[in-house]
Amino acid sequence: MKPLKILIIDNNRMESSFGAKNLVHWSLKMAPTGSEVLVRRAPGADLPAVTEKFDAIVISGSMTSCLDLSEAWVAPFDDFVSEHLRQKTPILGVCYGHQTLVRCLAKMKGHVPMLRVSPKAEFGWQKIRITAESPLFEGLKGEFVTYESHFEEVHGLPSGTKKIAETDHCEFQGFEMHSQPVYGIQFHPEYTIQEGEESLANKIKKGVPSEWIFNPGKGEKLYDENVGKVIFGNFFRIASGRK
Repeated sequence: MKPLKILIIDNNRMESSFGAKNLVHWSLKMAPTGSEVLVRRAPGADLPAVTEKFDAIVISGSMTSCLDLSEAWVAPFDDFVSEHLRQKTPILGVCYGHQTLVRCLAKMKGHVPMLRVSPKAEFGWQKIRITAESPLFEGLKGEFVTYESHFEEVHGLPSGTKKIAETDHCEFQGFEMHSQPVYGIQFHPEYTIQEGEESLANKIKKGVPSEWIFNPGKGEKLYDENVGKVIFGNFFRIASGRK
């Protein structure tokens, strides 16, 4: 596979997560040998110029609400993402990144984005069901377990896309565009066991309702490294094939 120029857009709001280290890890691990990985922080207003070309973009999660467009960095961030959608740059959005893609695609078509506070949020080690064939999931079985952490969700997809995954609590756990390599996933395959357990313990400490908590303390048993290998490996393989 041909080396890639990869941009990771880091939307993390906790300083300990700045740099999107887990996404960098998977990019270096699964992208073709010789690939270049750059990280830029959208909340810090340090995105590249929209004219700069990238072979693949990965958009991180965030504690920022996908419904809140009031912060100064969000409009330029959406403009940047929208421009790369127009350029047909391969993009993978994770959690807030998934929601961002839906927001931008809907707005580009003149529609209201179908985003909302989740009636049933998810935190913990959750079972994902694949609902349609997708090159992003090639090599995974029909169900797999990975980490979930979201209070908000997509509740309808823009035209030109299809649903590829769901859970009992969240109908749209993943989508892809029909005409270009753009994918959104609500879940977090980049999380390690430690990251997942620490995140879950923090949510429990904050009093998140028990019905939103899944399999606390069971990361050692349920974590499957192959999920991250397959999803990130497939995405970078798809991006490399387009060079």
